[in-house]
Amino acid sequence: MLKLEKEHIKKVSLMLSRSFKDELKDIIPDPEERRVKEPYANEFFLRRDYPYDMAFITSPKLEGIVVWVCSDKRGKRPFWRILTTGAIRQAIQIGIKPLLKMRDYDKYIEKKQKELAPYKHWYLAVLAVDPEHQGKGYSSRLLNETLSQIDKDGLPCYLETEGEKNVAMYQHFGFKLIDEFIVPNTNDKLIAMLRQPKP
Repeated sequence: MLKLEKEHIKKVSLMLSRSFKDELKDIIPDPEERRVKEPYANEFFLRRDYPYDMAFITSPKLEGIVVWVCSDKRGKRPFWRILTTGAIRQAIQIGIKPLLKMRDYDKYIEKKQKELAPYKHWYLAVLAVDPEHQGKGYSSRLLNETLSQIDKDGLPCYLETEGEKNVAMYQHFGFKLIDEFIVPNTNDKLIAMLRQPKP
């Protein structure tokens, strides 16, 4: 497991587009426009937010990635960060309308997070494995290694996911279902889960 570095971001963005294909269907309805803009959206988020928290890749081959964000940092995104991290180029490529929809989506998710976990915790922002490498244990490896570090902090973990298969996997790692909700103006039904630290 290696720390995510800036030189990995572009390739990781492409991998995330393969892993979460059509994730942005409510944000960018047109399939061709979405195909073009999904990598830019992933790169925008990675450049803007994630180098500042706990982000790891499996290896230089980029089979998978995990990103944890500390709750006291989430939501604090001054405009200068977009400029200094190089995310402005991706923002221009995405376009103003999808960016505004992405902002509204994020705001609602963050509001729910504050309601359901109103204390300091680690937020699982991304867990993804390239489709080519799924089923080989990379998700388990990324979770095991990062959760063992988080447990040393004595902080709980929070996440949202979709689908019973994902719920079962996270339950295996000690997460418990605490809520289900639909994001306004989308068809996304998210399942919120919480994990208490292990001694």
